[in-house]
Amino acid sequence: MNNKKEITPHSLSAWLAFMRPSTFWIAATPVLVGSSFALALNGKFNFWTFLFTLFGAILIQAMSNMVNDYAYNVRKAENGTRVGLPRATSEGWISMSSAKKAISFTILLCALFGILLVIIGGIPIALIAILSIICGYCYMGGPKPIAYTCLGEFLVLLFYGLFAVGGSYWLQTHSFNIIVLVPGLSLGLLGAAVLFVNNYRDLDHDKSVGRHTLVAVCGRKVSEALYMFMIFLPFVFIGWLVPLNHNCWPFLFVLLVLPQASMLPQYLKKYPQERITEVMLKTIKLELLFGFLLTLGAIAVAFLSWPPEILNASIFNSPF
Repeated sequence: MNNKKEITPHSLSAWLAFMRPSTFWIAATPVLVGSSFALALNGKFNFWTFLFTLFGAILIQAMSNMVNDYAYNVRKAENGTRVGLPRATSEGWISMSSAKKAISFTILLCALFGILLVIIGGIPIALIAILSIICGYCYMGGPKPIAYTCLGEFLVLLFYGLFAVGGSYWLQTHSFNIIVLVPGLSLGLLGAAVLFVNNYRDLDHDKSVGRHTLVAVCGRKVSEALYMFMIFLPFVFIGWLVPLNHNCWPFLFVLLVLPQASMLPQYLKKYPQERITEVMLKTIKLELLFGFLLTLGAIAVAFLSWPPEILNASIFNSPF
């Protein structure tokens, strides 16, 4: 499958290829889940806090995507054998000077939203925001990019799972509940699976340019088994919530996508290299549907567990 197409430089299509909005769901889904769990477990939800958190998460994802594209071109880290989605700067769709300006502007926006969220959430959010911006930049930027190591999937698990879900919950409630680790780990694993498939597809290319990703370290056979665990463990984790409280049964809505999930490991094994991008996109879709169903389940749990009067009636009030 040839992913390249004719795109006019600096057109809307060129900028979309640079920012890769299809990956924004990886950042948005944990915010949805964390905020809905605040409603389910604590009876609290503020719309404006949710909106600020969502925008901040998407901006960090966009910044990370653009830095990745730009830094790949700076490092000349492609040798022509890569079969993934084309990079906007490498294709000449976005000039390097324009890319650098866009990245700087996005980092500024990330910082502004970070300040806003720190005002709402305090020191814990400050630490998460600073680390998120640094790691988003350092994934492919800086002297020793994270993308050249086997730490990528772990950082996705941490930032797009535990920190994103837990941070969203904290912003709504100013408290922590250990149960939030369960959806955090679940979404973190699915987010890590997206990166894992991407690296599986590019294994041969990555080895040729000195990238020692987790897939490169493990090899294809072990990687196929690891991917299967990343896909199925989230369902096990969410199922564990139900025995804790009989009102938690709506979390089992996620089982509706289990048949879809069960096909992905087979696709990874059987698809030729040029079709592995399809598996990555299907994995993104799985995370989105899993998170959406988990959010619906959390909303249902909220109304099963809490009397109407205890649910936050002033959800549109200012969070400040």
